[in-house]
Amino acid sequence: MNILLENKARRSNPSVFVALLGSLLLLGCGQAPDQKKQGPLEVSVVKVEPQDVTIYTDFVGTVDGIENAEIRARVAGYLEAAHFAEGSRVKAGDLLFTIDPVLSEAEVRKARGDLAMAQASAAKSKADVDRLTPLVATNSVSRQELDHATAAYQGADAQILAAQGALATAQASLDFTKVRSPIDGVVGVRQVSIGSLVGQGGPTLLTTVSQLDPVRVRFPVSEQLYLKHATALNTLVDRGIEADAVEADVPQQGKSAKGKSASSKPPAAAQPGRRLRLELILADGSVYAEKGWLALIDRAISVSTGSIILEARFPNPKGILRPGQFGRVRAATEVIKQAIAIPQRAIMERQSMREVYVVVEGNKVERRAITAGAQVGSYWIIEKGLQPGDVVLTEGVQKVRPGAVVEPREIPLGNVSPPRHDDASESAATPAAPPAPSAPTTAQAPSTTAAPQAPTAPKAPKASTSSSAPKAPTTSTAPAAAVPSAASTSKEAK
Repeated sequence: MNILLENKARRSNPSVFVALLGSLLLLGCGQAPDQKKQGPLEVSVVKVEPQDVTIYTDFVGTVDGIENAEIRARVAGYLEAAHFAEGSRVKAGDLLFTIDPVLSEAEVRKARGDLAMAQASAAKSKADVDRLTPLVATNSVSRQELDHATAAYQGADAQILAAQGALATAQASLDFTKVRSPIDGVVGVRQVSIGSLVGQGGPTLLTTVSQLDPVRVRFPVSEQLYLKHATALNTLVDRGIEADAVEADVPQQGKSAKGKSASSKPPAAAQPGRRLRLELILADGSVYAEKGWLALIDRAISVSTGSIILEARFPNPKGILRPGQFGRVRAATEVIKQAIAIPQRAIMERQSMREVYVVVEGNKVERRAITAGAQVGSYWIIEKGLQPGDVVLTEGVQKVRPGAVVEPREIPLGNVSPPRHDDASESAATPAAPPAPSAPTTAQAPSTTAAPQAPTAPKAPKASTSSSAPKAPTTSTAPAAAVPSAASTSKEAK
């Protein structure tokens, strides 16, 4: 009986499976119409617009004081006292240390005794000469005796000069027991303890005083980059003009001090467009508030490193910068006219090629190879492959394929060159510039003169231009061979 029931159950199982399969097919067919109603994929795009791009380069440098005076013990003795607070500001002539003056005072007393003896000997010799001179005239004494007395008198005068020199040396040694600051600045920590023997066998370092307003930052520059900007750099250094001084002097250039008319065109270093205002990026990534200027170019290029040392100076009224700090000096090294730039996230990398997705007629996606140049912040300069007016995908590149139809949502490209930090308030108060004329068809002969500050209207009516528009970066970085962030994801999309 059990065998019959098992055979019946086995025969009924296929019907159950068929019923389940049919229900799944019905569910699948019911979902197909919903999927077809989704429409084209919505993606974010930017419109390529040429604009002038400033390339900034960072140079790693070291902060140091304008003057660093090492305070050393110039006489031997025990250190008696320190008359300053470590890390405080001192002025030239302030008393810093006192060294035990016992030995120096003894030397002074001995020198004074030697001088008195020399003066007494000179007085006796002079008296002998005065006494023998009339006797020689009457032949009462020989001429030789007068000559000996005269030589003794001259020797006594020489001993007086030697004794005066020894006294001056002893007095200087006594003065050196009072160690004073030679310059104004900030005094460092003490290198020796009170009661230590200093100046024995050589001058002992006691502390250091540094002038820290302004400070200097020295950094190396490659020979190639120096040669590229040698003329401008030497002009700026020779003039020795600070940026603020340039702004004050340029409007007053009408006549010279002698009344002669000056040149209508100010020198290169005094032109507002040629000002070299340097920024200093600190170790924590923050930008130092004060702007610097170029103060020095070294006389020679290092044979071992192939670089030349440049020196920038930065005001330091608050004492934030200290010797030994590392920082990056940022300078505008190049201006690319009417450059084409796109965000880094729009670039895909396949092996040694870089590509982007471009939206063409009919909102279809087309893959296009490009040649990337310098990197400015989160943007890349495109040398080949794109033309003004092209629409490039920036978000959603992982979800599309060449030939797919998409719904583009345009976002503003933004200003590729970040504004200077000292001009941020001015740019915030300045109204946006009107849109530029339509872009030319070729990138080789652009007709626009400058990149627009305000974004163009979006192509798609459904999109919102302010919901996800990225902000322009506030700082730029040196050109580097960085790999775009979309490189790894593009391989998966492929």
